[in-house]
Amino acid sequence: MRTWTAPMATLLIIVLAFAGTVSAKDAKVGIIISDRILNEYTEAQDAQQILEEEITEWQRQATEMEEELQALDTELSEGSMFYSEEKKAEVEKKFQNKMLEYREFQANIERKAMQRNQELFAPINDKIQQVIDKIAQEDGYDIILDAVGTAIAYADPELDITDIILEELKKTE
Repeated sequence: MRTWTAPMATLLIIVLAFAGTVSAKDAKVGIIISDRILNEYTEAQDAQQILEEEITEWQRQATEMEEELQALDTELSEGSMFYSEEKKAEVEKKFQNKMLEYREFQANIERKAMQRNQELFAPINDKIQQVIDKIAQEDGYDIILDAVGTAIAYADPELDITDIILEELKKTE
Protein backbone atom coordinates (compact mmCIF):
# COMPACT_ATOMS: atom_id res chain seq x y z
CA MET A 1 0.00 0.00 0.00
CA ARG A 2 2.76 2.41 0.92
CA THR A 3 4.65 1.97 -2.38
CA TRP A 4 1.94 3.59 -4.47
CA THR A 5 0.69 6.14 -1.95
CA ALA A 6 3.18 8.84 -2.98
CA PRO A 7 2.51 8.53 -6.74
CA MET A 8 -1.24 8.52 -6.10
CA ALA A 9 -0.94 11.59 -3.87
CA THR A 10 1.07 13.35 -6.58
CA LEU A 11 -1.49 12.42 -9.21
CA LEU A 12 -4.32 13.61 -6.95
CA ILE A 13 -2.58 16.97 -6.42
CA ILE A 14 -2.13 17.37 -10.16
CA VAL A 15 -5.76 16.49 -10.85
CA LEU A 16 -6.96 18.89 -8.14
CA ALA A 17 -4.76 21.65 -9.53
CA PHE A 18 -6.45 21.30 -12.90
CA ALA A 19 -9.92 20.80 -11.44
CA GLY A 20 -10.53 24.51 -10.92
CA THR A 21 -9.50 25.58 -14.40
CA VAL A 22 -10.09 22.60 -16.65
CA SER A 23 -12.58 19.80 -16.34
CA ALA A 24 -11.32 16.25 -16.73
CA LYS A 25 -13.12 15.95 -20.06
CA ASP A 26 -11.43 19.10 -21.39
CA ALA A 27 -7.88 18.26 -20.31
CA LYS A 28 -5.54 16.98 -22.98
CA VAL A 29 -3.48 14.18 -21.44
CA GLY A 30 -0.52 12.34 -22.88
CA ILE A 31 1.36 9.31 -21.65
CA ILE A 32 5.00 8.46 -22.29
CA ILE A 33 6.92 5.29 -21.55
CA SER A 34 10.32 6.59 -20.46
CA ASP A 35 11.95 3.14 -20.44
CA ARG A 36 11.11 2.77 -24.09
CA ILE A 37 12.52 6.21 -24.89
CA LEU A 38 15.78 5.38 -23.13
CA ASN A 39 15.97 1.98 -24.85
CA GLU A 40 15.32 3.35 -28.34
CA TYR A 41 17.01 6.76 -28.26
CA THR A 42 20.48 6.46 -29.82
CA GLU A 43 22.19 8.92 -27.47
CA ALA A 44 20.84 7.03 -24.45
CA GLN A 45 21.96 3.72 -25.94
CA ASP A 46 25.46 5.13 -26.50
CA ALA A 47 25.64 6.46 -22.93
CA GLN A 48 24.47 3.09 -21.60
CA GLN A 49 27.17 1.34 -23.62
CA ILE A 50 29.86 3.66 -22.24
CA LEU A 51 28.63 3.10 -18.68
CA GLU A 52 28.53 -0.69 -19.13
CA GLU A 53 32.09 -0.70 -20.52
CA GLU A 54 33.34 1.33 -17.57
CA ILE A 55 31.55 -0.94 -15.09
CA THR A 56 33.02 -3.99 -16.83
CA GLU A 57 36.50 -2.48 -16.43
CA TRP A 58 35.90 -1.83 -12.73
CA GLN A 59 34.69 -5.41 -12.32
CA ARG A 60 37.84 -6.65 -14.09
CA GLN A 61 39.98 -4.64 -11.70
CA ALA A 62 38.04 -6.02 -8.72
CA THR A 63 38.56 -9.57 -9.99
CA GLU A 64 42.26 -8.91 -10.39
CA MET A 65 42.42 -7.65 -6.81
CA GLU A 66 40.49 -10.72 -5.60
CA GLU A 67 43.02 -12.97 -7.33
CA GLU A 68 45.90 -11.13 -5.65
CA LEU A 69 44.18 -11.56 -2.28
CA GLN A 70 43.62 -15.25 -2.97
CA ALA A 71 47.30 -15.71 -3.86
CA LEU A 72 48.39 -13.96 -0.66
CA ASP A 73 45.94 -16.03 1.38
CA THR A 74 47.31 -19.23 -0.17
CA GLU A 75 50.86 -18.07 0.50
CA LEU A 76 49.96 -17.42 4.13
CA SER A 77 48.20 -20.72 4.69
CA GLU A 78 50.69 -22.94 2.83
CA GLY A 79 53.99 -21.18 3.40
CA SER A 80 53.60 -19.68 6.84
CA MET A 81 55.12 -22.68 8.61
CA PHE A 82 58.33 -22.16 6.65
CA TYR A 83 58.47 -18.39 7.22
CA SER A 84 60.27 -16.61 9.98
CA GLU A 85 58.03 -14.52 12.25
CA GLU A 86 59.30 -11.43 10.47
CA LYS A 87 58.46 -12.77 6.98
CA LYS A 88 55.08 -14.08 8.18
CA ALA A 89 54.23 -10.64 9.67
CA GLU A 90 55.30 -8.99 6.40
CA VAL A 91 53.01 -11.20 4.29
CA GLU A 92 50.11 -10.75 6.75
CA LYS A 93 50.57 -6.96 6.61
CA LYS A 94 50.65 -7.08 2.81
CA PHE A 95 47.42 -9.16 2.84
CA GLN A 96 45.72 -6.71 5.22
CA ASN A 97 46.76 -3.73 3.10
CA LYS A 98 45.48 -5.42 -0.08
CA MET A 99 42.23 -6.30 1.67
CA LEU A 100 41.76 -2.69 2.77
CA GLU A 101 42.53 -1.48 -0.75
CA TYR A 102 40.03 -3.99 -2.17
CA ARG A 103 37.26 -2.97 0.25
CA GLU A 104 37.81 0.71 -0.50
CA PHE A 105 37.73 -0.03 -4.22
CA GLN A 106 34.48 -2.00 -3.84
CA ALA A 107 32.92 0.79 -1.77
CA ASN A 108 33.86 3.36 -4.41
CA ILE A 109 32.60 1.38 -7.41
CA GLU A 110 28.93 1.97 -6.60
CA ARG A 111 29.50 5.67 -5.95
CA LYS A 112 31.54 6.00 -9.16
CA ALA A 113 28.87 4.17 -11.17
CA MET A 114 26.10 6.41 -9.85
CA GLN A 115 28.20 9.54 -10.47
CA ARG A 116 29.09 8.42 -13.98
CA ASN A 117 25.47 7.54 -14.70
CA GLN A 118 24.49 11.07 -13.66
CA GLU A 119 27.24 12.62 -15.83
CA LEU A 120 26.23 10.63 -18.89
CA PHE A 121 22.44 10.80 -18.57
CA ALA A 122 21.83 14.32 -17.18
CA PRO A 123 22.23 16.00 -20.60
CA ILE A 124 20.15 13.27 -22.24
CA ASN A 125 17.38 13.62 -19.67
CA ASP A 126 17.45 17.41 -20.17
CA LYS A 127 17.12 16.96 -23.93
CA ILE A 128 14.22 14.52 -23.50
CA GLN A 129 12.49 16.95 -21.12
CA GLN A 130 12.94 19.80 -23.60
CA VAL A 131 11.31 17.71 -26.32
CA ILE A 132 8.44 16.74 -23.99
CA ASP A 133 7.94 20.43 -23.09
CA LYS A 134 8.00 21.41 -26.78
CA ILE A 135 5.45 18.74 -27.76
CA ALA A 136 3.25 19.69 -24.79
CA GLN A 137 3.21 23.34 -25.83
CA GLU A 138 2.86 22.78 -29.56
CA ASP A 139 0.12 20.16 -29.25
CA GLY A 140 -1.69 21.71 -26.28
CA TYR A 141 -1.19 18.99 -23.68
CA ASP A 142 -2.31 19.93 -20.17
CA ILE A 143 -0.48 17.03 -18.60
CA ILE A 144 1.94 14.34 -19.75
CA LEU A 145 2.44 11.40 -17.44
CA ASP A 146 5.23 8.83 -17.43
CA ALA A 147 3.65 5.36 -17.29
CA VAL A 148 6.87 3.98 -15.78
CA GLY A 149 6.94 4.14 -12.00
CA THR A 150 3.51 5.66 -11.54
CA ALA A 151 0.24 4.23 -10.35
CA ILE A 152 -1.48 4.34 -13.71
CA ALA A 153 -3.68 1.25 -13.76
CA TYR A 154 -4.99 1.88 -17.26
CA ALA A 155 -4.48 4.40 -20.03
CA ASP A 156 -6.02 4.44 -23.47
CA PRO A 157 -3.21 3.49 -25.91
CA GLU A 158 -4.21 6.53 -27.97
CA LEU A 159 -2.80 8.71 -25.18
CA ASP A 160 0.69 7.24 -25.66
CA ILE A 161 2.87 9.89 -27.32
CA THR A 162 6.15 8.00 -26.89
CA ASP A 163 6.54 7.64 -30.68
CA ILE A 164 6.11 11.39 -31.15
CA ILE A 165 8.78 12.10 -28.54
CA LEU A 166 11.17 9.58 -30.16
CA GLU A 167 10.60 11.08 -33.62
CA GLU A 168 11.37 14.55 -32.32
CA LEU A 169 14.49 13.30 -30.51
CA LYS A 170 15.74 11.67 -33.70
CA LYS A 171 15.54 15.04 -35.42
CA THR A 172 18.04 16.41 -32.90
CA GLU A 173 20.67 13.66 -33.47
